[in-house]
Amino acid sequence: MPRPKTPLAKARLTGADRKHPDRFRARSEPKTSGAEIGKPPTYLDKEARAVWQELARDLGWLVREDRFALETACLAIAQVRAMHRKCEPITAALLSAMNASLGKLGASPADRSKVQAAPPEDDDDPFAAFDAAPEYFS
Repeated sequence: MPRPKTPLAKARLTGADRKHPDRFRARSEPKTSGAEIGKPPTYLDKEARAVWQELARDLGWLVREDRFALETACLAIAQVRAMHRKCEPITAALLSAMNASLGKLGASPADRSKVQAAPPEDDDDPFAAFDAAPEYFS
């Protein structure tokens, strides 16, 4: 099975689009609105809404277009937590679904480490002199 295509936004963040411009030249992807993720849907139960608030706070890069993926993750996490509280066995399928949905949101350590934001290109940083520690601090 071939490797899935790298999303254009990820390629821009990692620099892959500059390293291999021919791979990404003809690629077009939908633009996101950049709007905040918003409040959880009212039909989610109390636990799932609490998970929504938690993930929206912790995953600041989520935008309005991520709502369906976030909803899936919230439902899975809420179900796992409820089963854990009741000391019920949690199925491997449910754990797998939860991990997959978190991975799609970039919430797992492995997925988060794949994308590195480029440092800002601001050369007029008045505090740049303080970034390098003097020798007497080493």
